[in-house]
Amino acid sequence: MIQAKLQCPAKVNLFLEVTGRRPDGYHNLATIFAKISLFDGLEICPQAEGPVEFAMENRTGFQIPEGPENLVVRAAEAFRKTFRIGCGVRIALQKNIPPGAGLGGGSSDAAGTLVGMARAFELDRSMRTTSLRAALRRLAGGLGADVPFFQQDAPFCVGWGIGDRLRPAPMRKALPWMLLVYPRVSVATAGVYRLLDGSRRAGVLTRLAQLGKLQKKLETGRPVGEWAGLLFNRLEEAVLPDYPEISQAKRILRQLGVQGVLMSGSGSSVFGFVRSHEEGEQLRGRLRGYPWDVYVTCCMG
Repeated sequence: MIQAKLQCPAKVNLFLEVTGRRPDGYHNLATIFAKISLFDGLEICPQAEGPVEFAMENRTGFQIPEGPENLVVRAAEAFRKTFRIGCGVRIALQKNIPPGAGLGGGSSDAAGTLVGMARAFELDRSMRTTSLRAALRRLAGGLGADVPFFQQDAPFCVGWGIGDRLRPAPMRKALPWMLLVYPRVSVATAGVYRLLDGSRRAGVLTRLAQLGKLQKKLETGRPVGEWAGLLFNRLEEAVLPDYPEISQAKRILRQLGVQGVLMSGSGSSVFGFVRSHEEGEQLRGRLRGYPWDVYVTCCMG
């Protein structure tokens, strides 16, 4: 047994369309996931015996559960049950990714826990790689719709189904630097989809064609001006009327000249692209008067 340390990245959705509601209550999506350079830190230390011990250094300023409902604890317990691990484990999480932000922080932590547990208990040495990966994928799917994406090595993926049917999307060139705003309001994902169910979604087929165009331009390394207008998030229709803080963040970023401004996932974070890291830092300085958390970040890979 060994100690495992991991960085768990956040994500944004460069495109998100809701294509329908499933009988189980979940929604089918068409999306492009992108991992970004905003991370939680995870440290996993196996113990000779005992339960799952979890400690969190919460740097977000928002309340996050530390008990059995936390996705890290759920992932660790599911892992121990599946692989019949009788040993204890001590897990420390440094929480930097804000909750309820549409950045997938909890899902990333869960995926990191599964990968880290496999590494800490050295299952990668005792099991065939294909068998281990298949087992981890099954566990990931039971923990949340975004967890399978964070298990992928690929920094970009096109996702279908509930986001669990994934295909890596290789990019020929790195995407530009990004300005990311968290307006310090938390959005409950389930409530967003309920609101969307009550609305009429127009132009789904047109939007899916738009997804194909966006994917092609991204994968062939076209400049941001050619694809910024193709970014899309259907969930904005349900969220923006009830969250003026998010609408304000979008408006201010556009006024500053940020390109491709979009809400990520079910919100509340808003992001857009800038020409350079230096420009991003300058704009972050101009946003200091707003009650927001502002990050200059970039897509991984």
